[in-house]
Amino acid sequence: MNISSVAIDTHFPIGGCLPKQPTGALQLLTKHPQYDGRQVTIAILDTGIDPLANGLQKTSTGEVKLIDLRDSTGSGDVDISTIVKITSTNNKDDDSIQGLSGRKLKIPSSWKNPSGNYQIGIKSLKQLIPNSAFDRLSKERREKLFDPEHRLALAEAQRRLDEHTNKFPTPNEEQKIIREEFQSFVDALKEVEKKYNDPGPFLDCIVWNDGDKWIACIDTTEQGELDKCKCLTNYFDSHEFATFSAIDMVTYSVQIHHEINILEIVVAGGSHGTHVGAISAAYFGDSCEENGIAPGAQLLSISIGDHRLSTMETVPSLVRAIKYCIDYKVDIINLSYGEDCQIPNSGRVQELFNEAVEKHGIIFVSSAGNNGPALSTTGAPGATCTNLIGVGAYVTPEMQLAEYALRESTGCTTSFTWSSRGPCSDGWLGVCISAPGAAITSVPQFCLSQRQLMNGTSMASPNAAGCVALLVSALKQEEIEYNPSLIRRALMNTAQKIEDEFSVGAGLLQIHKALDYIRSLAKPSLISKIQLDITGGQGRGVYLRDFDQVQTSSGDIRLTVKTKYLSKKPNQLVTYDDQEVKIKFACRLSFICDPPVSYVQHAKFLDLSYADRTFDIRIDPSHLKEDEVHFTELQAFDTNQINAGPLARFPITIIKPISVNSQTNSLEFNSQTFKPSQIRRHFLQVPTGSNIAVFKITNHSCDISSLMNLHFIQLESGRSFRTNEFEKIIRLSPNAIFQCYFNVQDKRTLELCLARWWSSLSIMDTSYSIKFHSILISPSISLHLRSSQSYERFVLENRLINTYENINGLPTINWKFLVQTLRPNKDESKIQILSKRDCLTDQRQIYQLLLVFNFTLLKASEIQIKCPYLHELLYDNEYEGALWMCFDTNKQYLGSGDVMKDYSLKLEKGDFIIRMNIRHDKYDLLERLLKDNGGTGLSLHIEHKVTGLPAPDFYYSLDGLHTQKKKIQASTIKLQWGQPLPIFMTTVPEDKLPKVISSIAGTFLRGTMTFPKNEKMKKLEMNTIYQYFTEPSSTSSSSSKKSSSTSVTGSSKKQVSSPVITTTTTEEGTTNNSSQKDQQYQEALRDLKISWIPKLTDDQGKLYEELISEQQDLNNHVPSHLARLQQLENQLKQLTNEKKDDKINEIIKFIQDKLLTLFDEDLILKFFGQKNSSSTDKENQLIKTDMEKRRNWFIDIYISLGMLLCDLSNINDETSTYLLNIFKILQKHIDINDGKLSNLHYKYNLMKKSYGRVWKILLKQIEEKSSSQQQEYDNKLLQLYQAMNMKYLIAYQERLIIAKYPSTYLLF
Repeated sequence: MNISSVAIDTHFPIGGCLPKQPTGALQLLTKHPQYDGRQVTIAILDTGIDPLANGLQKTSTGEVKLIDLRDSTGSGDVDISTIVKITSTNNKDDDSIQGLSGRKLKIPSSWKNPSGNYQIGIKSLKQLIPNSAFDRLSKERREKLFDPEHRLALAEAQRRLDEHTNKFPTPNEEQKIIREEFQSFVDALKEVEKKYNDPGPFLDCIVWNDGDKWIACIDTTEQGELDKCKCLTNYFDSHEFATFSAIDMVTYSVQIHHEINILEIVVAGGSHGTHVGAISAAYFGDSCEENGIAPGAQLLSISIGDHRLSTMETVPSLVRAIKYCIDYKVDIINLSYGEDCQIPNSGRVQELFNEAVEKHGIIFVSSAGNNGPALSTTGAPGATCTNLIGVGAYVTPEMQLAEYALRESTGCTTSFTWSSRGPCSDGWLGVCISAPGAAITSVPQFCLSQRQLMNGTSMASPNAAGCVALLVSALKQEEIEYNPSLIRRALMNTAQKIEDEFSVGAGLLQIHKALDYIRSLAKPSLISKIQLDITGGQGRGVYLRDFDQVQTSSGDIRLTVKTKYLSKKPNQLVTYDDQEVKIKFACRLSFICDPPVSYVQHAKFLDLSYADRTFDIRIDPSHLKEDEVHFTELQAFDTNQINAGPLARFPITIIKPISVNSQTNSLEFNSQTFKPSQIRRHFLQVPTGSNIAVFKITNHSCDISSLMNLHFIQLESGRSFRTNEFEKIIRLSPNAIFQCYFNVQDKRTLELCLARWWSSLSIMDTSYSIKFHSILISPSISLHLRSSQSYERFVLENRLINTYENINGLPTINWKFLVQTLRPNKDESKIQILSKRDCLTDQRQIYQLLLVFNFTLLKASEIQIKCPYLHELLYDNEYEGALWMCFDTNKQYLGSGDVMKDYSLKLEKGDFIIRMNIRHDKYDLLERLLKDNGGTGLSLHIEHKVTGLPAPDFYYSLDGLHTQKKKIQASTIKLQWGQPLPIFMTTVPEDKLPKVISSIAGTFLRGTMTFPKNEKMKKLEMNTIYQYFTEPSSTSSSSSKKSSSTSVTGSSKKQVSSPVITTTTTEEGTTNNSSQKDQQYQEALRDLKISWIPKLTDDQGKLYEELISEQQDLNNHVPSHLARLQQLENQLKQLTNEKKDDKINEIIKFIQDKLLTLFDEDLILKFFGQKNSSSTDKENQLIKTDMEKRRNWFIDIYISLGMLLCDLSNINDETSTYLLNIFKILQKHIDINDGKLSNLHYKYNLMKKSYGRVWKILLKQIEEKSSSQQQEYDNKLLQLYQAMNMKYLIAYQERLIIAKYPSTYLLF
């Protein structure tokens, strides 16, 4: 073996893979190894934890690491309300039940079930396991179970076809039929392969009580071999779990809710949760460097990431998770999830989070978000919720080398570029502390990997949570009283300060110092039992950002110091001890600003007892330096315990924007160097009238290429920072130039944030500039067109003083969606009370509002479903929801979404149902949604994606539009300041809309408009444009009446023509129509009786015979005999096989004697062979209508006759000849390939065992029929596979049928 002569460094920096030293965790554990998290439980609210992942089996003291695994989303719930008993046999080894899959489930003799009742359900594996695992499973199953068999079948079929072709190069008629059969078989096999879409395994679930406990078993064999499947009880009781298969390697556990007939299958929906859990508390034994932060802590895993939404969190899952945390009495919650929000510290979830901290004493740690580097990009709830500990992310030089394999480190500890920055819109700093934001540690087994690198504030949060677990472990063992407020204060007051408080908060976490801090407080200390908060300004701080806010003094701003007693007994009455703490509490506060500033004037002292106190501050930002952010924090100290640090903090942030050059409307920044991870911020007052900005950056370095993060933001009150955000990460090559356009709002401060990527090395020299433009549409940024007016006027103007804009070409309209409004189905929508699983503390029972919407697509469409009332609300949503699921009429699940993000569905034509779930513990709030909008209910928008709509025409004047002359041509438009330019545009004609829905009344188009200056600007969406279709489509009066008339009877499949009523007038001028009315009445009575004949399958034709005997003219009345034929066919369906032949012969005789004798085929052929058969003459048209009706009857009767002959158990030569003759007769009147004959072709070819033709017919029917009509053909296809003994296709088709035709809707 050759060994390199170069020295190899074998000392891998393992400590940098999961850092403990930077936070003081290593120092604390080295000094006190017993304070390793023991006696502490951390709840991980995430995607779930894999109990098989490395280091997550035991704690350092040998206790089970995962005390329980729960799924709060409902995506793993199985309905087990169906109860069955064992099918009795003499041999106990043959005991079985039938699962909902239709499979025979063999009950092992070792199972005990005193009641004999088994509760069964079924669950799609695709709805349980991560997409990556399912894709691997599907690929493996196809390659091993489907493809080899299919290739063999296709090769054999092709061989037969080739042999026949070579043997009979010039085939006769009989040989052509055989060859066509061979070809059809090949075609069908290819079609199946082309349309292959395996829904995956469907697992039978069995639940029973063995007399002692509830047990669940999931048939992972798909064969009913339950003796090979693991029986599980609730994970909390047994800590047992199983794996679905060796291919997917996904573990699962169960929670049985027998009282509500639900089996909760718990699966890790992604790798994120396991990684987070391992950071906080993994234990690897002697390998202490690989351990999580708190290896002695136990974990409670709660899956809040809904599998139906690709593990996106939902409000109901978060609410249920909080209930579980309180029920399990956890010490710490870690939430490494979050989204942007519109209103910080508001909404149902954030209120419950605050309640969990204040009332139940749970320490809540959460990630601050990965939306940086611009300011005010913090995410909810971690950085927006008052009582949560929001954690930012940083990276150390050791992490850079160990985790990211950089060739050299940057040499400094720095915040990650993407870590979110404060402050919140209400002035709250947002980020509380910062911790290492990356780690290499364990991931689930289904990743087929031992460990992985992940980064984000998602990793910083569990690192901090683990550190807090060390602190709590120490306090419990030293018997020091604490509460969440004290822990938070200790973390902030001992954090290591570094620059950029907006990304790191109080600083870098130092947990060993936090322990010393709590120990140092005077004992007993009332400070640890009372929480102080300062409110005022915008809420929890002062945040002045826009130009007008920072030009003069603010005047007096009233602040309030609030005192709050933190009781550790939330569900008990107040005691004398509680009241004594409040009475004894008193402190004398001293206020300072840190860092000291001159622009904030405040009181120096305040005497405080257990009551709110107010005082005023004044801020004068007028003299502050422009183009900078100025920050200070008003801090309150107890004069008797200065060492306790600030007891309350009130952040003050002031941004002083710089004005733009009024002559050029631009700013240039020259000679701007960037060190690794350096951020440059500029704050600009956007000029009045501008709405477009162009940014340009040049890399002047000749040998340095670097990633740059461009992040430009304007804030709007009550809106998320995403509303006015432009972000792009670019690689800037040496001497390269990058330019981009983006939208701006005038008079608002724009932050230009340029950040060099944290891992970039060397120094880069740049220059950059920004220029503003004005191409405005008046009167607003949204343009609203009305279809009924056929045009709309808007004014184009440039509001930048002394400038002009060249517009290169006409406005570009990009219509994106045709939006259809739905209202809920009143009969199916309702409010329901949920189970105790959804009952909050203080017996606050949660209710569920179920809204059901129906819609129809006339052709395939890609849609988005939105609830405008709750759109883009999650953490700041006052309701729990709303989650929606889409189904076809067979209850097949097609997809789901919620109100936070946009979810797309591709649907074929047909009828669909949307079921939406909204929850709350206040019944009246849900009732209001049910009765919203005058009782019609909460609306839903179906947005149909549109393409190819015609471009509008543009005119300078209305008379030009009316005469359609002088269109504006695609040439340069010079837009001069102070000279508004009116433009008239045409609307989209109704007949050009996509024909996806039956009526466009009440719909509207939504899209964007832009005015191109160059190619890059074409993609800039400057204005939102709508066109409303409030009136029904235009029709003639006659067609309107016809349409109105048809709509009344449109639901009836068979319509009876109304007789034409003629009236006669007497000499006295009176109308004599009594005889006609009597005739009408008699005919209506007759038709009613005829309509009932098919429904009375047990009357042996009595009603039919009575009608014929009473009215002799009915002997020649075809509808009467057709009704009797339908009655006979219905009776045939109820018979067993041995009795069918007699009934078939009876029906055949009836057709021959009663129906065929009423038709003169030659007369029909002669009529339709005449040239005048297409005459428009009224009398001839009536004759033609009657003849067409008779021809259709004639065709239908022969189809029925042919199908009956095919159903005979014995087909002799005479019958075969008769069938061929029927086809010849039909061919004279209808195209032999017409879909109307498909059922006859199917039965005839099945009888002839021409399976290839049958196969093609069925595949074509399934493709052409709507989902509500496919089940019959899918069942026939399964029967065909069984007849051909194609086992791999039988299994495939069985899975498809289960997927397409479930018995119930998927549970919420």
